[in-house]
Amino acid sequence: MVITISSIKGGVGKSSTVILLVNNLAARGYKVLVIDMDLNNTVTIYYTIGIPNVQELWERKNIVISLVQNNASENTVHSRIKNVDVIPSSLNLCDMRSMDYHNLLKVIQPLFKEYDYIVIDTSPTFDNLVKSAIHAADVIISPAEATEYNCNMTLYLMTKIREEHPEKIKKTYILFNRWIEHYEKWENNLQSQVERMFRKNFSNILSVKIPQSGSFNKYTHFDEKLRLDDRNANAGRMVKAVNSLVDMITGKEQFVESF
Repeated sequence: MVITISSIKGGVGKSSTVILLVNNLAARGYKVLVIDMDLNNTVTIYYTIGIPNVQELWERKNIVISLVQNNASENTVHSRIKNVDVIPSSLNLCDMRSMDYHNLLKVIQPLFKEYDYIVIDTSPTFDNLVKSAIHAADVIISPAEATEYNCNMTLYLMTKIREEHPEKIKKTYILFNRWIEHYEKWENNLQSQVERMFRKNFSNILSVKIPQSGSFNKYTHFDEKLRLDDRNANAGRMVKAVNSLVDMITGKEQFVESF
């Protein structure tokens, strides 16, 4: 299964959603490949930092070389996380924006037998690179924060997918990210008002909401695991939410207490 994470608006936790999703899948024993098509190369750094001569490795093996050579198998890198490989990003992606968006699927198809899941991170835009990731996907998840501006940008993305990839719209889902749960104590808070605006415009919103949690910074910056029994209650809520998200994708209930 190919899962593409896409959002036109930056800063909504797109790459963090990739990391949470991939690490949970890997903790369940699935073999996962991450393809980094985001120029910010956040997931490349997260999964390969600490590997000897890593910058040289990024130059030798990356998504651009995969596309140019029509060979993804030779450009995968074993990450520092068990069960996770990665095809790193490259600044040369800028030169690939006019490519035929059908190419990515052709390049990665030989890998379908090697991996249970392939997860693609994308840049916050809608160019041919993003189109190629959408074309290749079995499932598309668009992380969103409950803000009016984000609603407009999500509406634009859904419109573009409906126009240019109509066969994919029923496989595209919106995921509320960085949800602030204690706001729910106030009935008419802005977050809930924007959620109602989203639901008025979209029928494909996932019931799962990934909560805001300071523990995520420890997770990415200090290499600590997210744990159900963390003293920070939001970390435990995040663990539960990510498990629910992965259950929906895999169709199997398999709770992972830390990942």
